[in-house]
Amino acid sequence: MKIKLALLLALITSAGLLAQDAPKPDAPKGDAPAKKGEGKGDKGGKKGMPLKPESVDEATWKKFLDAQKAAQGDEAVKAAKAKAAEAKTPEEKQAAGKAVMEATKAAILKADASLEAVFKALEEARAKGKGKGKGDKGGKKPEAK
Repeated sequence: MKIKLALLLALITSAGLLAQDAPKPDAPKGDAPAKKGEGKGDKGGKKGMPLKPESVDEATWKKFLDAQKAAQGDEAVKAAKAKAAEAKTPEEKQAAGKAVMEATKAAILKADASLEAVFKALEEARAKGKGKGKGDKGGKKPEAK
């Protein structure tokens, strides 16, 4: 009986070791593993970075992104971000986020006033995108009679 038990334990142990050494099955063809930052809902931009509107050329967009990076060092932007970090309620966080955006916009326009056109294009793109969330197909709502 002891020999049978010893053989059974040896068999179970070796089966476990063989399973560990077995090669892993390859991913199905065409399915690339998702990279960090990609996936459902990802629109290709970094967090906090707006997507380039179609009406803005590449050179102007690059100029805008460079100005946006430079604006992060502005004292008003830093103060707004510090205040946003202290926000507790969702309403405070929303107001603080808006203040950070406004401070950043002011710093960008202070550095280069010609970028106002980019902000207008971004606002138009946001207005087009409104209403395309959950459950809404982007169409007009029927008027109430």
